[in-house]
Amino acid sequence: MELRHLKYFAAVAEYGSFTKAAEQLFTAQPSLSQQIKDLEAEVGVQLIDRSSKQIKLTDEGQAFLKHAINAIESANLASAAARQVAHQKKNQIHIGFLNVAELKIMPLILDKLKRQIPNISIHIQSLTCLEQIHKLKKSELDISFTRYAVQHEDYENIQLMTEKIYLVASKKLHSSSHTVSRSYLSKQSIIMCEQSASPVFYEKINQILALEHLPRTQMHWVTNVLQHINLINMGMGYSFAPEYLLKFLSEDVQVVAVDFEIAPLHLYASFRKGSSHQALQLICNELRITAQPNEHQ
Repeated sequence: MELRHLKYFAAVAEYGSFTKAAEQLFTAQPSLSQQIKDLEAEVGVQLIDRSSKQIKLTDEGQAFLKHAINAIESANLASAAARQVAHQKKNQIHIGFLNVAELKIMPLILDKLKRQIPNISIHIQSLTCLEQIHKLKKSELDISFTRYAVQHEDYENIQLMTEKIYLVASKKLHSSSHTVSRSYLSKQSIIMCEQSASPVFYEKINQILALEHLPRTQMHWVTNVLQHINLINMGMGYSFAPEYLLKFLSEDVQVVAVDFEIAPLHLYASFRKGSSHQALQLICNELRITAQPNEHQ
């Protein structure tokens, strides 16, 4: 039984469609269908009910899916462990980060890393949270700095900081000192990060404004920090900004008082437990020392 057959089956189960699964797997639908038939022949039972337009798993397929997912995950973990050993042998470390980590955390660890392991080759990648976690689980990264705590027994998380979110606007938009309400804000132009670029930040703001219900003409969407800063400074609308971003805003931009709560953002370092990677151990020890009290998990 080949691992790719299990991945194909899991994809069909997830998307409920051979067409959608084939698109996600970058393969042709007829080939995918044949691979599933080959798997069923090897297992000796029908795994998928094809009698209706909506693809459904049989009872046997439901039972098989649980073990297939476990097998796929185990294979991924095995590959990841091997890659991390390869990184260590090559005296390399691969780090993923968000902009806030680059500003607040990297200066704390990189200097110490180069002083204590001078020959280390450091590979740093600026990636979204989801991109980092995907690469971390494949051990294409040794450590990630994201807004997520990775919920898996093979990984450890250190909460490094908690960051307030502020409502900001150019003085030409908001010249008075009056406190802003949700209802008032929902009628204004809003600058907002795309969900794919910053999902945790998006969700926190979505809980306040129900962004998907706002008129499209009110929304200015951005996909990176530089775009976000520029549109705020240009006075294109109100926006929410993490605390670290405030220093990059112009003097014409002010923090606006609100009459509602804004949940803070957290920053986590996530890495594989029990790694013997010297550079990773050094970084993690430094992070544990500098982390906020009682926020190591």
